[in-house]
Amino acid sequence: MVTQAPGSPDASRGSAAGLSRAELDALRVRELVACHIRLHELIGRDAPLTAVLTELVEGVERYEPSVIPCVVLLNRETNTLHPGAGPSLPPDWLGALDGLVIGPNIGSCGAAAWSGELAISEDMAVDPKWEPVRDFAAACGLRHCWSMPIAGADGDVLGTFALYGRQPRHPSPDHLELMQDSARLAGIAIERRLTMEKLIHDARHDSLTGLPNRRAIFEELETALPQTSSAAAAVMFVDLDGLKGVNDSLGHDRADEMIREIAGRLRTAVRGPDFVGRFGGDEFVIIATEIADRPQAAELAERVLEAVSRPMPGVGFPAMTASIGIAMITQTCDAPEAIRRADRAMYATKHAGRDAFQFDDGVIRAQSRRLVMARALHGAEMRGEMRLVFQPVFDFRRDNIAGVEALLRWCHPEFGEVSPAEFIPVAEESRAIIALGAWVLRESCELIGALSEQTGQPLELSVNSSACELARKGYATSVRQTIAHARFPVALLNLEVTETTLIGSDAATTRNLQELESLGVGIVLDDFGTGYSSLSVLKQHRIRGIKIDRGFIAGLPDDRVNHAIVAGVIGIARGMGCTVTAEGIENSCQKDALHAMDCERGQGFLLARPMTSKALTVLIHEAGAKQQARPAG
Repeated sequence: MVTQAPGSPDASRGSAAGLSRAELDALRVRELVACHIRLHELIGRDAPLTAVLTELVEGVERYEPSVIPCVVLLNRETNTLHPGAGPSLPPDWLGALDGLVIGPNIGSCGAAAWSGELAISEDMAVDPKWEPVRDFAAACGLRHCWSMPIAGADGDVLGTFALYGRQPRHPSPDHLELMQDSARLAGIAIERRLTMEKLIHDARHDSLTGLPNRRAIFEELETALPQTSSAAAAVMFVDLDGLKGVNDSLGHDRADEMIREIAGRLRTAVRGPDFVGRFGGDEFVIIATEIADRPQAAELAERVLEAVSRPMPGVGFPAMTASIGIAMITQTCDAPEAIRRADRAMYATKHAGRDAFQFDDGVIRAQSRRLVMARALHGAEMRGEMRLVFQPVFDFRRDNIAGVEALLRWCHPEFGEVSPAEFIPVAEESRAIIALGAWVLRESCELIGALSEQTGQPLELSVNSSACELARKGYATSVRQTIAHARFPVALLNLEVTETTLIGSDAATTRNLQELESLGVGIVLDDFGTGYSSLSVLKQHRIRGIKIDRGFIAGLPDDRVNHAIVAGVIGIARGMGCTVTAEGIENSCQKDALHAMDCERGQGFLLARPMTSKALTVLIHEAGAKQQARPAG
């Protein structure tokens, strides 16, 4: 080994190099400490979170240039990651991180956020956690990723602090300590920001309902008023009728439940840009800045009244109504004056009888027919206003009645007979269809089950099922219980649904359909051809039958386009092995054209009109007698 004498030139150079490295290391440490001091100053000044996190990662990168640091934030509600800071990472990579759902095998950051523990990928090219984005990572020049969870004071994961690199390697103890310190500082900054956001939110929101409070209402009005032109906005003061009686009879806790329920209904009753706040007690304010005129304001008020008056969930809650005052406002009106005008109109509504709305000029708007219907539909079946009729479906090949469709009819005490085309959409919008649908299914199963026993002829029963029924949790279970109670053969029950219901189905609808199909209930596509006519729907579900909409049958036999569409649907149904029914057959020419196309079933006024169960019994007996009278062969 060659040694250097003290004081020799080589020894001096070596000492100088060692001293230089020590000075550089000390400089790096001082810079890191200075960065931490700046971070605490930024946090103390309540600087934007992005600025704090950017200072943190840039300071780490200056201290250790061989790594690329970043912070990703965790959204606890959606369990997704979102970039917090990572200025040296490729923008495309940060974009790929945005919205990433965490999991044990979702990269290093996804795994660290999911487990709450350090996740190390020494080489992303071979780590299974990175397989979905391995090529993308390589294109971005990234090979390793070490991710440390960022925890809050309560231990909940707030995000992760990660160090990327362009070569495969394992973190050194210095790297681990650096990540731990950085994650701690990031946690302080994130928690401070979350705390401030909560304080700001709580200062402007009501603790019971979560709606904006009185302070926020005035702030919103002050912002909205300069943006209005003449008669282009409305302020509605909504006061619940009779809440004091609920307080006195049921107690404050139940009254609070009602207020929370009403607050949720108001949110859904208004339009997207409308503002809803709780003014205090049982009073709410709605600010509608995109109201063109009084009729539009009246339409919105009607929706609010209908939403408030729907039956309350649970047992023992009385029906609730509201009185509404409406002030049409312009730029010449300030926020306190707008509230005073709407408030005066609301009190005038109360004095005039409640459960209505009034404009601040003293003009009381009578309740519309649609609003009256929406309210009357709730409980109409229990009051004996509803009845069922049945329209036969004929089997052309066997020349007999194959089944019936249950149809709902309503006789309103004031309006008389209301067309289903008018009241069914109102029932669906007000969700009265859920109770009505359950009643129709129960009544029709019992009536047709008894009729089949009496006549000795089993009949298929078709019942319409709305989108909101199918989307309701437990719908399939309620259908199963209903047919079991009525002792109706499940193989003879068809639920008719529209194409749009299947195409726009959510998870609950899909689950209900799958359970119904497994149960043996038939799914029939109603009014086929009037929706999107998506053939993929026919592949996704076990469809028992297709009903061709009457609009295509009306053009037969002369309209070539309608003829081609009907023939095509019949061919699709035959190829799938499901039944096909033509709706709305009104003359013999249409029937003959369908016979020529080998349509299996038909329904319409030419064949039989909707009738009571008694009339249906007579028709079945007559049809049976005719068949017996025919000569054999």
